[in-house]
Amino acid sequence: MLSIDRQTKIIQLLKQNNSVKVSELKKMFGVSEMTIRRDLERLEKHGVLIRSHGGATLNPKNNVDITFQKRNQRFVMEKEAIAKAAAALVNDGESIVLDAGTTTTAMTKYLQEKKDLVVLTNSLTVANELTHVQGITLILTGGNVREVTLSLVGSLAKDNLHRFNVDKAFIGTSGLCPVQGLTNQNMYESEVKKTMIDIARETIVLADHSKFHRVSFSCFSPLSAVHKIITDDQAPLDTVRKLREMGIEVILAATGPVKG
Repeated sequence: MLSIDRQTKIIQLLKQNNSVKVSELKKMFGVSEMTIRRDLERLEKHGVLIRSHGGATLNPKNNVDITFQKRNQRFVMEKEAIAKAAAALVNDGESIVLDAGTTTTAMTKYLQEKKDLVVLTNSLTVANELTHVQGITLILTGGNVREVTLSLVGSLAKDNLHRFNVDKAFIGTSGLCPVQGLTNQNMYESEVKKTMIDIARETIVLADHSKFHRVSFSCFSPLSAVHKIITDDQAPLDTVRKLREMGIEVILAATGPVKG
């Protein structure tokens, strides 16, 4: 079994039981204790779990909402590179939906030279950046305001989204896992994200390397619904290979010296 498959299974076990033991994992996978400890160390690095003597527990902070302002200060270079690569996929005359998030907000500066673009969004920050831009028709979903993420959610947002069909959806995620798919801390935001995917001909996920192997509270899409993933060049290459084997195009946005 590949390390990525073991780690994915460990995430599933943590989600079910909240904790795992090294001795049980060693027996389950038929590998050495050192191999299991390396797996747990890697998952801890990605914020999935907290290691303890003889095992690990699910990281409770993995399901805590972080304000837009705080998220906007994290992985700034990576998000900027991802945002630029994402905007390069947008053609004049297209209709797109932009999820509420720091990376989609960063995209807005690269969209301002586009022509005849329709932008549908539930993001107050995206709307603020694009309100006065010539050549862009901006449509807000409406809905209830979530102050922590500056997003619009609820039945009004979902119902209004269903009135449209768009060429491309650009979706952020709190967690990206080959088995659990795309997850988010808040179920109301997850419902809106799922609807955005439903109305789009092409789904493009924006996720910096810190989102890989994270599993948050609410699942909003399997990876089978995703066409492209744009991440940065620090993303784990074994996972990138796994995603490509699943038929997903993975774009590595360079933030420094290009890896292999």
